[in-house]
Amino acid sequence: MIEYSPVQFAEFGDLDVPDVAFDEGFFALELELLELPCIREVALVHTELPDLGETLLVAFVPLSPEREASGRRAANAACARRLPGVFAHAVATGDIPRSADGSVRASVLVDRLLPQIARDLTSPVEMSD
Repeated sequence: MIEYSPVQFAEFGDLDVPDVAFDEGFFALELELLELPCIREVALVHTELPDLGETLLVAFVPLSPEREASGRRAANAACARRLPGVFAHAVATGDIPRSADGSVRASVLVDRLLPQIARDLTSPVEMSD
């Protein structure tokens, strides 16, 4: 599990995008996602997933259940624009787990969302949107 930070990203090895481009794209993506009217809260986790490798997990809390599908489409489109060289997967969640200081508890978030990610990737027709 790799929660994004420039130092950890530099240790990640041979990547599809340079560190500077990733940094710029990552923060621009976060700002763009927070501006979407269908998303209340978002967390980006740059990690390694089994059988997928380098992955950007976009966990978002939709503004309402009716906005989940549009939130997923908008998040995936933003990822494709901002970080085209990185596989990204958007998943809706009820809340973003945070520590007492407000930082995202990335390992808890990924563990919680792994079953949904597996379902989405094995049967895209059954995605929750």
